[in-house]
Amino acid sequence: MSSLYGASTEDVKKRLRPFGIFFEKSLKDLIKGIRSNNETPEQLQDFLNNELAECREEVKSPDFNMKTNAVLKLTYLEMYGFDMSWANFHILEVMSSNNFQQKRVGYLAASQSFYKDSDILMLATNLLKKDLKYDLSNETVKMGVALSGLSTIVTPELARDICDDLFLMLNSTKPYVRKKAVTALFKVFLQYPESLRDGLDRFVARLEDDDTSVISAAVSVICELAKHNPYPFVQFSPLLYEMLIQLDNNWIIIRLLKLFTNLSKVEPKLRYKLLPKVLELMNKTTAISVIYESINCIVKGQMLEKDDYDTAQQCLKQLESLVQAFDPNLRYISCVLFYHIGKINFEFITQYDKVVIGLLKDVDISIRTKALELCSGITSTENIKTVVRTLIKQFVDVDTVQVNDQGVQIDIPQDYKVKVAKTILDVCCLNNYQNIGGEFDWFLKILTDLCIVSQDLNNPEVSTLLGDNFRNIMVKVPSMRDAALEKLIELTSNDDIITKLPDLLKEGIWCFGEYSDLIDNCDTLITMLLNKAEKLPENVIQAMIPALVKLFSTYANEEDKSKSDILGVLSNVIAFMEQKYRSTNFDIQERSVEFYEMLKLCQDSLDDEADGLPLLITDVLPSLFNEYELGPVSHGQQQQLLKSLTLDLDTPFLSPEELHQLMENEGFYDDEDAYYKDDDSAKSIASSTQSHREETEDISPEKDFSMTEEELAALEDHRRQERFDNPFYLNDDSDQYGDKKLINLSDNEDDNELKAPKEPVIKISTKKKKSKNYPSVQVLSDIVVAPSSPDTNQDTKKTNTLRPSDGITLSTSNKLRAFDFSQKHDIGDEGEYTVDQQEIEKLRVKLAEQHIGSNSADADDNEEIIVIKKKKKKSKDKSSKEKTKKKKRHPTGNAISPPVDTDSPTPEHS
Repeated sequence: MSSLYGASTEDVKKRLRPFGIFFEKSLKDLIKGIRSNNETPEQLQDFLNNELAECREEVKSPDFNMKTNAVLKLTYLEMYGFDMSWANFHILEVMSSNNFQQKRVGYLAASQSFYKDSDILMLATNLLKKDLKYDLSNETVKMGVALSGLSTIVTPELARDICDDLFLMLNSTKPYVRKKAVTALFKVFLQYPESLRDGLDRFVARLEDDDTSVISAAVSVICELAKHNPYPFVQFSPLLYEMLIQLDNNWIIIRLLKLFTNLSKVEPKLRYKLLPKVLELMNKTTAISVIYESINCIVKGQMLEKDDYDTAQQCLKQLESLVQAFDPNLRYISCVLFYHIGKINFEFITQYDKVVIGLLKDVDISIRTKALELCSGITSTENIKTVVRTLIKQFVDVDTVQVNDQGVQIDIPQDYKVKVAKTILDVCCLNNYQNIGGEFDWFLKILTDLCIVSQDLNNPEVSTLLGDNFRNIMVKVPSMRDAALEKLIELTSNDDIITKLPDLLKEGIWCFGEYSDLIDNCDTLITMLLNKAEKLPENVIQAMIPALVKLFSTYANEEDKSKSDILGVLSNVIAFMEQKYRSTNFDIQERSVEFYEMLKLCQDSLDDEADGLPLLITDVLPSLFNEYELGPVSHGQQQQLLKSLTLDLDTPFLSPEELHQLMENEGFYDDEDAYYKDDDSAKSIASSTQSHREETEDISPEKDFSMTEEELAALEDHRRQERFDNPFYLNDDSDQYGDKKLINLSDNEDDNELKAPKEPVIKISTKKKKSKNYPSVQVLSDIVVAPSSPDTNQDTKKTNTLRPSDGITLSTSNKLRAFDFSQKHDIGDEGEYTVDQQEIEKLRVKLAEQHIGSNSADADDNEEIIVIKKKKKKSKDKSSKEKTKKKKRHPTGNAISPPVDTDSPTPEHS
């Protein structure tokens, strides 16, 4: 008899799900739906929201197939930014399933979500322990899934609870389980370094495992751990060395070489044992990967010393064949090793200049960029022109490279051109122009060419470097100043260069002013600069203001210059200064105001002077700039000099008695000036002054101290003359004793009360400096004021290292790097850690210092006890544990606990 009621839709779905027939959307259907609903962002967002709502309902289903399917779709939706931490409990349910496919989905979702919620890991600990336990119902593959999932969700607390189970799995009879346990312990060691300290021997024992895969996993884990903290593995160097000799597995050998790279950095003694074996391995193997890792181990493991030419040549001989390989990746990493070897000693790579020049023509821009760093090591007087010519040719937009007899066009990026320009300047200026060999005419042509080709780079750093090099030649090579000035005038006359290389113009203008005596027509140069001033940036204007004054000073003191011409040039410069002293830039405003006032005085003196030029232009103005000739000073010497100065900031200049006496004297003369207008006051002050100067201690008020008018006048003249002769006193009566205008100074020194300084004033010679017999290639060395110190050098360096907060870091956080394996806490017989005796002594000293000065009578009443708390692991004696928890109440209200002392049960008193 058939039923009156047919089966519902849900019943039919439940009956068909065990056979793999689902009516809900699977992951495949979800992906298809996303692809068909991505026409607009709004449409895609609506579709994803609907799917997420369906997953919220499906994940609550008691059917594990539906729950697993919902969790799988949630893991995919998380990539679109949807949070799935709300489903952590449902994920934990899927993880507990006995079905392997469902368990794998659960661990996959846990790896994506559990790291956000540490509380859920407390619930997952027992489940992980169960899955990691091998029995008949727990298959090996399920244990592998649990171990893989554990590595992604481990935390310090979970690592502490699960490490013992993982160490037990190292002794499993199945190599697959041992291998998985070894790899899972890597993340556990990072989060809980104490487990590595306590179980290091058991873990290292896997290096002698019978299965090669387990050995490979153990070596790989130790290699990665040594990157964070290599110290605990140095003691196993003999075992690792034997493995390097005996094993023939290239993969394990590579990992061992990487491991020894880290170990040799902290244990230099390994070099003498390892270096011969690594060289032998490098020379006899045919595997390129082993050859590369052998060289990398020698170089980065600090086994190659500066004077070890034999080892360096063996490594470079192998690298020479690698840099010519067809694989661009191999060429690049070989070029990197070339750079590291050259960084140790540039003499190692000097004979490989043809190899480096070949790398500069490589089809790969990254290889070219790395080869640029090698140019400083291979460049010499013989090949510098070849190297520079090769680099100059690369200032093109498209370069053609021959590859397999075919021309391949590659685009040259702007940043590469900037590095090329910097490299050219570096190799030419290296060691005080040693590579140039005195051919500064050629170097000036190169600088000119760089200025022309660098216009399109729009890089201020290149502009600054070009200007600095022109300035350095002017300062350090006296014989080339004329030629350098001609090049600078030629370049600064170009409007394009002024616009695109402003820093070059800044240094050029400084050179014009500093070496203006080498220029014949300073008035033409002044006119040119004034015409271009409107287009110049503020930093160039700052250098231009004093340069114009220097140029005018030179021009005005040249022979056969008419007074009208000088006034015309001076008027133009004054007009420029007047325009700039209203600038919003403080430096421009300050300089323009100072020189404006100075030049106005010069203009007034020219108007008032009938014959010839006034002293203000012929002597005063040139003496501002021509007192000394500037010399090259080594970089950072100013900071060295400032640090070497010692200032006594404690000793006063005057004693209290001297200071009091000085204050009385100052106040006395101030009163004298204030009351000197009145005759009666003058008489009174004068009488007091006379008595003060005679230092009369016994003064009677009945005595008459009145003075005649002649005596007062003589006293006044004497006082004013003393003030006038005192260089530290500012004279307020300049209208009577000095002329306000410097232009009225007479040539006769006897007619002037302001006498000219006795020091000789250096006058500008009308002869050019090029007439002096300089050596053709004389290069002035940098002046070193004070010897450099390591601390100062560290201060002057600019560090470009990125901090962790500067960007996104994908590295796993760990506690292994800062963990100290040297401090081991031994466990005593009663389950308590033994206390370091030095720590007790430090606490005793600290407590004794606190009691200095206290009343000895109250010492017994205020007795204190040193308490050192240490974390316990397991205590066998419960009574001792309860005893340590008991606390006594001090009469003053302080809680006192008995100390932990393994030597004596009685507490220590201070």
